[in-house]
Amino acid sequence: MHTKEFDGFFFTPTEEEDQLKLSFFEFNSDEYSGGIPLDSNSIGDTYHIAFFKPDENGIPVFDDSFEAIFADPVTYTNGLIGTDLFGCILRKTTKSAEWFNDYLTKAKESVIMFKQSVKMT
Repeated sequence: MHTKEFDGFFFTPTEEEDQLKLSFFEFNSDEYSGGIPLDSNSIGDTYHIAFFKPDENGIPVFDDSFEAIFADPVTYTNGLIGTDLFGCILRKTTKSAEWFNDYLTKAKESVIMFKQSVKMT
């Protein structure tokens, strides 16, 4: 199980149809590191999840965000292989909400800017 080795990870499809690229991260700044997990239970911790997917032209669009309890979020993410979904999974802690909301805002803005730049060319 991988749950205590990271604060979160980004996941993206790869050239291989049966794989996802997982990019794990840990918070190093006092602003976000050291948060106490929230809403955990005997199964596991609660995580913030954000999904993006390509539209019919291959341009990324926001799909959904939610929270869920996972015994192992990596196993859950591996179940997404073949769906073309990509995004972020972040352990919910006393310090995670601000980072996750900022991530969602910036990611959505990047998608909008990308779409606008594609339309201009």
